[in-house]
Amino acid sequence: MQTLIFNQGDASESRIYYCAHYLAHSIGLFAAQQLQVHFTTSESGGHTVQGGQVPAVLSRAADLTLGGPMVVMKHFQQHGAELQCFCASVAANPWFLAAAQPQPDFQLSDLRGKRVLDVGNVGTATLTFRWLLARHGLQGEVELVAGSGDQARDFAAVAHGEVDYALHAMHMLAPAIVAGQLCSISSLANLCGHVPWSAYIARADVLREKAPAFAAFSRAITQALAWMATHDAAELAEKVQPFYADYPRDALERGLAAYQQARVFASDSIIPRAEFAHFSQLLGAIGWLDPSQPVPYAALVTQAGAEQ
Repeated sequence: MQTLIFNQGDASESRIYYCAHYLAHSIGLFAAQQLQVHFTTSESGGHTVQGGQVPAVLSRAADLTLGGPMVVMKHFQQHGAELQCFCASVAANPWFLAAAQPQPDFQLSDLRGKRVLDVGNVGTATLTFRWLLARHGLQGEVELVAGSGDQARDFAAVAHGEVDYALHAMHMLAPAIVAGQLCSISSLANLCGHVPWSAYIARADVLREKAPAFAAFSRAITQALAWMATHDAAELAEKVQPFYADYPRDALERGLAAYQQARVFASDSIIPRAEFAHFSQLLGAIGWLDPSQPVPYAALVTQAGAEQ
């Protein structure tokens, strides 16, 4: 039996769109690969290279983590090709817009002259939304308001009409939506195009040293992603609910259904070169990456287990 230590960051990092590995564990896909995956956490998470789970991987306290390939790209520009993405997880932007009332015919142009409350204040998500506004000629036409740090207060502000929209991940929005406080208006997934938003990450040298274990992990995730594509949200929620013990079941089903409908989950473990390039160009355009320093796909992406 092979073993991998998987550091997930702090508790806030365990979002419902990060459920493929939980499903793989729940339905015995890791076990079928003769693989044990030990889930660990850090005291602090984060949205940059300094986030809690990345140092755990860099220090070899953990074998792998899950996060944005944007972190691997940033790390490359700062330190070289020490980290690699090796297996896909989230293949599109998981952020949504929500409002107090349904808007079935919503178009992005409807944001003109409106106020959008950026509840999460997550760096790359905020910058990506600004990129989206600029791309649609809405730069300067939409007031993006920073969240207060109090999610309940911010959602109430939208529900009471103090601001027009909330911008956040469906993981956070789903409980307010099932409670009737907010309505889902639009996913940003299709608007931004397919990008490798999140992937499994490890040190390049550890990937080589433990190649059979990482190949087994990727095969199990590939099978989990295929299962997710052929089962509805209620079935998926039943399998992963134990890993979200404090998350309301109706919200879990609603959130997972929204992510399935928006095609946020990767279809398999492959991280396509074209989508990686699109994402790196987007990240350069928003200032997350230095656009003068290319991020090479071949050095930063490996497909562990794909050949098997």
